[in-house]
Amino acid sequence: MTRAVLLAILSLCVLAILPAKAQTDDYTWDRFVYDYTTDEEQAEEEEWILYLEELKDIHEHPMNINTAGVSDLLRLPFLSEEQIEQIHAYIYLHGSMQTLGELRLLPLIDYATRQKLRLFVYAGEPPAEGTKARQLFSHLRHTFSARTDVPLYYRKGYLVDDGYAGDALYHRIRYDVKNSRHLQAGFRVEKDAGERYYDTYGAYAMLRDVGILHRAVVGDFRAGFGEGVVMGGSLWHSKSTPSMREQSGIRPMTGMDESRFMRGMAATLGLGSEAELSVFASYRRVDATLNADDEIKTLLTDGYHRTASEHRSRHNVGSTQTGAHLAWHHGDLRLGATGYLQRFSQRLNPGEQLYRRIYPRGTTFGVAGINYGYSFYRLTLAGETAVSMPHTAAATMNRASWSINSRYTLSLLGRYYASNYHSFLATSFAENSTVQNESGLLLHLKAQPSAGWLLTAYADFFHNPWPRYRMTHSSSGQDFMAQADYTPGDGAHTIGLRYQLKRKEQADRMEPHHRIRTQWTFLPHRSWRLQTTALLHRLLGKTGSAIQHTVRFTSPADCLRLALTASYFHSPDYSTRLYVFEPALYNSISSAVLYGHGLHGALTGRLTSRNGRWMVEARYSLYRYFDRDTQSSDLQTIYSPWRNDLSFQLRFKF
Repeated sequence: MTRAVLLAILSLCVLAILPAKAQTDDYTWDRFVYDYTTDEEQAEEEEWILYLEELKDIHEHPMNINTAGVSDLLRLPFLSEEQIEQIHAYIYLHGSMQTLGELRLLPLIDYATRQKLRLFVYAGEPPAEGTKARQLFSHLRHTFSARTDVPLYYRKGYLVDDGYAGDALYHRIRYDVKNSRHLQAGFRVEKDAGERYYDTYGAYAMLRDVGILHRAVVGDFRAGFGEGVVMGGSLWHSKSTPSMREQSGIRPMTGMDESRFMRGMAATLGLGSEAELSVFASYRRVDATLNADDEIKTLLTDGYHRTASEHRSRHNVGSTQTGAHLAWHHGDLRLGATGYLQRFSQRLNPGEQLYRRIYPRGTTFGVAGINYGYSFYRLTLAGETAVSMPHTAAATMNRASWSINSRYTLSLLGRYYASNYHSFLATSFAENSTVQNESGLLLHLKAQPSAGWLLTAYADFFHNPWPRYRMTHSSSGQDFMAQADYTPGDGAHTIGLRYQLKRKEQADRMEPHHRIRTQWTFLPHRSWRLQTTALLHRLLGKTGSAIQHTVRFTSPADCLRLALTASYFHSPDYSTRLYVFEPALYNSISSAVLYGHGLHGALTGRLTSRNGRWMVEARYSLYRYFDRDTQSSDLQTIYSPWRNDLSFQLRFKF
C-alpha cells in the first residue's frame, strides 16, 4: 500500500512543478472515457463495452444538433430530458443554432455539458427542402473498414489435437452507408481467434423521419423503452453517472456484439403530435448448452465457436420475440406501456443449484410494464413498474432528480426487483448484471462549486434476498464513492482524485474493497497530451497497485496520430486486479486487466489522408510478467512470461 501511495503523491508533485505552456480548452474522447469509467468493475462488462463503442461511433460521426431528434440526443448519457427540451425549444424559437457557442445561452447547459456535447454534435445548416426520394438518396456516405489481429505467440489450444479448429488470427469487416438524415444501412462479419471461418454476421437498414414513420429498422437492432425494466439496452446505467432520462427506443445494431441484439423488423410510428407506437418482431438462433434431456441449461453470450464442444452449442436454439411500446406525452407529463412475449424452441431448465433456482424455466415468457415521468423546470420524477410471467413477479425502478441550480444536481434512485422476476431484454440500474433479486437505494450528488472544480459523490445501499452464486444466504452491501476533478483557468492541467469503498458479500463473507485513483493530464501544446494515472486496490490485507503513463501526439493537420502507453503493476492475485483504459484503434475500445507483477505497454499509430478518404492504423501491445512463466489456463495457456500482439486496420470513405 505504501508503494502505491508514494506513486500517487509523486504523480501529483510532478504535475505541480510542470509549467503550463499553452492555454487550451480541449475536451477529448479520452477524457470522456475517464469520466464514464470511474466504476472499475464495469470495465469487464460486455454490455458496457458495447454501449461505449456505440458512443464512439457517434463521436466519429457527429450529429447535426439542428436536426437531431429527441431519440438521437437521448443516446448521450450526460444529457437530461430537461436539457434536451431546452435545446429543442431554443432551435424552435431561433430556427437553428449557428454555432455551438449559443449553448451558453441555455441556463441548464453548464460548462461541463457543453464540453461533452462538442464531442458528439455540430451546428450545421438544416437540410434544404426537396422531395423525400431526393433527400433519401442524396449525399450518401460509404464507409468500409477491415481489421486483423495477429498474436505473436501460440496458446495451448493451437498445439493440441482436440484444441481450436481454426488459426490464431482475428478478422472483422464492416460496411456502412448513410446520408445526413433519413437513411442508414450496413453489414458486419467477424471471425474470432481460434475459429475456422467467419461465423458471425449481421446487417441492418434504417429509415427515419419520413411522414408518420419516425424510425424503421430491418435486420439487426436493439431497443429500450422507459427505464429499461422491461426492455433496455439503449442506455448505460452507472453509479458514477446515473442515467436521468428514458431509454431512446429503437436503433440499429452497429457494434460487433454477438448476442445482445434482435434480428427481424421494428418500427416507430407517430400517432399525432403527442403519441407514438413502436412494434417489433425478432427471430434468431442463439447459443446454449443443453442437458441430457435436450433442455437448455445455460444461454451463452460469449460468441466463441473454436472447439468441437463450442461449435455444438452454436445456434442450436431458436428464440422468438414480439412486442410493442405505446408512448404518450403532454407537456411535462409522460406515460408509456411496454410488453413482449418470448418463446424458445426448447425448454429452459437451468438446474437445481441453489443460486439457479430462481432462474426462468419453461419455453414461453411474457413481461409487461408501465413507465411514467413528470418534469417541472429543475425537478424530474420518473419510473417504471413491470410484471413478468408465468410466475407473476414484480419489479420497479423509480428516480428523482433536482437541479438545484446550474452547478448542483441531486439524484435519488430506488429499485426493487423480485427474486423470480425475469426479463431477457431488461437492462436497468442494478448492482448486479441482471434486473433480478435486488433492492437498493442510490443517492448521487454532482457539484461544480466554483470554476474549474467538479465534485461527484454517491452512496448506494443494496440487498439480495436470494443467495447469489457462491452464497448460501441472502446478502447486503454498500458502495460509497467521492471524486474531485480540478482544471485551472488555463486548461492546461487537470487533476483527478477518486476514492471508493464497496462492501459486498462474496462466498459467505464480507469483502471491503478500497480503491483509489489519481490522474493528471498535461497539455503542453495543441499537438501533445500527457497523462499519468496511479491506482490502488486494497482487499482484506492485500494490495494491488499500478501506475500508467500515456503520451499522445497529433500532427497539426490531424494526418498523423501516435499514442504510447506504459503501465507497471503489482497485484498479489486476481481479487485485487486493476483496470486501465488505453489508446485503441478507430471505432474500438481497449482496456487491460492488470494483476500479478509485470509491465504492460501499447503503441498505436494512425495515418489519415488529407481529404479524410482513407485511414491506416497499426497497434502493438505487450505484457511482461515477472512472477510467472505461463499465462492463463486450459486451452488459453501461453507458455511464456511475454505476450505480444499486432493489430492492423484499413478504413475507406467514399
